[in-house]
Amino acid sequence: MQRRILIVILVAFCLIIGSAAQAAEKSASEVVNALHASLLEMMKDADALGFDGRSKFIEPVVTKSFNLPLIAVMAAGEKNWKTFSKAQKKQLIAALEDLSVATYAARFNGYSGENFRTLSEQPADQGTTYVSTELTQGDGGTIPLKYLLYPGDSGWRIVDVVFMGVFSELAMRRSEYGAIYKKGGFDGLLTALKQKTADYQAGLLQ
Repeated sequence: MQRRILIVILVAFCLIIGSAAQAAEKSASEVVNALHASLLEMMKDADALGFDGRSKFIEPVVTKSFNLPLIAVMAAGEKNWKTFSKAQKKQLIAALEDLSVATYAARFNGYSGENFRTLSEQPADQGTTYVSTELTQGDGGTIPLKYLLYPGDSGWRIVDVVFMGVFSELAMRRSEYGAIYKKGGFDGLLTALKQKTADYQAGLLQ
């Protein structure tokens, strides 16, 4: 499964960006560490910020940390992506960004002694890199988080997050969005993304 994802990432990357440039100043681990530092800062001030404040805080962090155009290609499916117009592609990327921001704002809504720790950085296939980390919870329990990053024109950017060493966020999105697209086409997919964002904003999801 992971090898399949890596191969498809390379193909999708070429579709929308072209040949990968060398990673810029920040290493893959530094990108992940910066994301974690921002999440901790937001969590510690979560109550004062509220959902809207957390969304505004984390939005620029999400855009700097993740390769959203590439994730959009992967999540929608390469074959489907080729059929979208330029306007549709922009709409889908924007909707995915809004959903990502809302997800972080909803889930990281408080602080009780959590901390992140980076464990290792390992090269993977096709120029990608895995950064292995763990989230230590207030009760001492740990949650493994493994990030897959690709070096694009703007440097290393995250394209997938693997939870507990098993659950790939990108794979789950591909499965969910593929089913929605098959049933409702582009409009159905876009509506579903916007509805999920609205549900996070309304506190119906976390």
